[in-house]
Amino acid sequence: MTLFERVALYAICLSIFLSIFIFSIRGLPQIYTPLNALARYYTEWQTRDWLVKESEHFRVKYLVPDAGIADLVLSTAEEQYRPATALLGVRDSRKTLILIYPDRYSLAKPFGWANDEEAMGVYWAGVIRIVSPRDWVQSKEAFEEIFKTQGPVVHEFAHLLVDRLAKGNYPRWLTEGIAQQVEKQVTGYELPGPEAGEVSAWYSLEEMDKGFDGLPDQSLAYRQSSIMVGRLLERAGWEGIRRLLELLGSGWSFEKALFSAAGTRPEELLPPALR
Repeated sequence: MTLFERVALYAICLSIFLSIFIFSIRGLPQIYTPLNALARYYTEWQTRDWLVKESEHFRVKYLVPDAGIADLVLSTAEEQYRPATALLGVRDSRKTLILIYPDRYSLAKPFGWANDEEAMGVYWAGVIRIVSPRDWVQSKEAFEEIFKTQGPVVHEFAHLLVDRLAKGNYPRWLTEGIAQQVEKQVTGYELPGPEAGEVSAWYSLEEMDKGFDGLPDQSLAYRQSSIMVGRLLERAGWEGIRRLLELLGSGWSFEKALFSAAGTRPEELLPPALR
């Protein structure tokens, strides 16, 4: 690492530290934009040697083995951009960065996940990261169709839109449920999980709020988040969800924003057995 690179890295780390300090005083929405910008710059620096392709709304970075995949990722992202942004009512002049990792291990490594992590994509700090479809699409005949309908692009893009509207101020289950509902409406794909009639015990609201990613049955947690957001859609529609996210982005508490936008309380979104 050169002296310039070290200085740049130290400057980024110092900026992140200062942003976290400011957050402890003022709250997340106030520092959302600068913190995301810093994370984006750092990610760009980390992947400075990767290959790059761009489209109207997206910037894709990839490694040599995925030179033939980048165009498919860009075309898929552009196809899904308008219906996804129409649902959530947000567009952005900035190009969204998508990183293509050659396999699941490569995606998991930066986050310290276990080697058997099954995630095909992740959204974090303004950047979408996905696993190359070369690693998981088995059918050569339906390769593109499977990637477009079952791939992670629109799901992770929905997370990004939620994050930008709410400026990081939202419970984890809310963004996961919204991402699943967007994915279902745009591509028709629904993540596998237990049917409501098959579930003997759902998670409590406290469990969903405080430890979503650590819940022992992730399939159940994801399905419950989808059901809860589905109930919110029944009450307020996409317009209500957009209003909820905007209020969260203004610094409102979730309970207050939910009641203002949808006239309901968090516990009323739980599956019937828990209400």
